[in-house]
Amino acid sequence: MKTAALTLALLLQTTGLWSHLPGSWRADIAERAVGPAAAHTAPLPDSAVTDLARPIRIGTTEPLALSAGSSTLAYDRATAATLFADHATQQRPIASVTKLVTVLVIMSRHQPDELVTVGQLPSYGPDDEIIGLHPGETYRLGDLVRAALVISANDAADALALYDSGTITKFAAQMNLKMAAWDIPGTRFTNPTGLQDTGNYATAAALARIASLVLTNPFLRDTMQQPSATLTSTSGRTLNGPTTNQLLSTGRYYGIKTGYTLAAGQCFVGLTKVQGHEVITVVLGATDRFGQTEQLVNWISHNYQWL
Repeated sequence: MKTAALTLALLLQTTGLWSHLPGSWRADIAERAVGPAAAHTAPLPDSAVTDLARPIRIGTTEPLALSAGSSTLAYDRATAATLFADHATQQRPIASVTKLVTVLVIMSRHQPDELVTVGQLPSYGPDDEIIGLHPGETYRLGDLVRAALVISANDAADALALYDSGTITKFAAQMNLKMAAWDIPGTRFTNPTGLQDTGNYATAAALARIASLVLTNPFLRDTMQQPSATLTSTSGRTLNGPTTNQLLSTGRYYGIKTGYTLAAGQCFVGLTKVQGHEVITVVLGATDRFGQTEQLVNWISHNYQWL
């Protein structure tokens, strides 16, 4: 049954019919293909939300002056309350923020201690972020996840996709199926890296939910806070690189993922704490993603109180 559903989903996606199906049909096919949605994607029961401190708007500060054409969202993770939104439901390219979905899919289907032999990777441009993997080398899966998430290594993301599904196209189908199964609309993925923008998009609202899912995985939560990533092949070759998240060094942010292409602009999904409460921020299509994120967090700290 699962194989038949996956074949149907692949056919619908490659023919362009998938997006025209009713959402309930997509979710049903996705569940049959990849299994039921993870339990942690269900909303909190009303009683649980009632017991939590809730963010209350107290300030009257003027609205933020944001980058023209950007999308922005701030989201209280515990209560799922939106603290700020500007064009948050606009579908747009997200560059390497795509890798959040890549690692979520990988971690839902594999374990960090699995050994991955690097397959035949695509060609990369001179400015594309890679860590320098060679086809035929073998690495721990968890180390490749770290390289994809921390360094934003495109070759690591592609190696994981090929290990999981055999081809980039089949892995992208798994990404889309997981989004349907997890009931996260406003997304579509055609590759695991975000290097190719055509047909690869998400909304800021969707990315806030995706980031919240990343935080439920202890391995991914720890990984995204690391200032660098190092991986060593089974033959002893060691590779390393620094994080792309410049806000990590401030000590006020704890992840999550950067992205940039000409079409997507500067993108950043962040995690910080305001008055001790975890806040997820999403900035897409900005001219200064880190500055805009700090401006957003400062605005929240002056305009909200958790009661």
